[in-house]
Amino acid sequence: MTFTSTSARPSHLAVVAEPQQQPNQISFSANTIAIWSGSGSPGRTSLAINLAAELVLNGKRVLLIDLDSLAPSIPLALGLAETPAGLSAVLRLLDQQRLSRAELARLTVALDLGRAELLFLPGLSSPYRWEEITPERLAKFLSQISEQFDYVILDLPQACYASSRLAHPALAGVMDRDSLLRSVLMGSKTLVTVSGSDPIAAKRFLQAQELLIEIGRTEDQLVVVNRFRTGALGSNAKNELEESYLSLAKLRIDAFIPDEPENMDRSIRNGLPLALIKRSSAARQAIKQLAEQIQLSSAKRESRG
Repeated sequence: MTFTSTSARPSHLAVVAEPQQQPNQISFSANTIAIWSGSGSPGRTSLAINLAAELVLNGKRVLLIDLDSLAPSIPLALGLAETPAGLSAVLRLLDQQRLSRAELARLTVALDLGRAELLFLPGLSSPYRWEEITPERLAKFLSQISEQFDYVILDLPQACYASSRLAHPALAGVMDRDSLLRSVLMGSKTLVTVSGSDPIAAKRFLQAQELLIEIGRTEDQLVVVNRFRTGALGSNAKNELEESYLSLAKLRIDAFIPDEPENMDRSIRNGLPLALIKRSSAARQAIKQLAEQIQLSSAKRESRG
């Protein structure tokens, strides 16, 4: 199956959701970067780790937070056998007004990147504890640490869809499980949406846009095609994806990250980002350019006040 380059697009890829009433928006302090994708595994977590590493190597102070309340995987990707209590403990200390820099350091993992270090804050130890992370508590935490970090990267759970909440049931009288996801998508300074490069991944990515339509954040996003390869769509895959996303969702693709299974396998096996595995890697270079693009956008935003 291939995409067509004319207006006769495959009907199953169409985005048909209409804008709906937006939830209350919470503005997140610091230069928050939310990494999000549709269902499946397009490499959202690996991108979050490598993007964080590139920003650190560019001299930035970065905190990487595992905000995936369904299936947190950063510790596995980094080869961490044990992690501190992390985000749950941080939010408890925040409520008690006892969150100091020393306590935050105790609850994070410092990852040595040679001439600098990346700080990682583990997320929930169990998906059943999702109610502990409310949008308000997270926003308060990010506000308190805003002067300590140049960037805070949030690795989010995969998409839910506006048309179905079956995988994320809300309980009567309590916060909807997806309230946090919506708030972060709306309030983050930078939103990076991740797609794969085959027809199934493309369809899932376009379906995920339903939620961004619902909350009114469709234009302000950086679109990344991760693990890009031409096998499933043919030699014209890049053009097909660019034309399809522009035609069906009015989205321009900002970055293509080449598929490098061998280097990525080495990265996971050693618990290290690509920059420390193979600096000349084409995938690493593409992520480095994405980090530079984000820094440039942040600088422009700050100059506008």
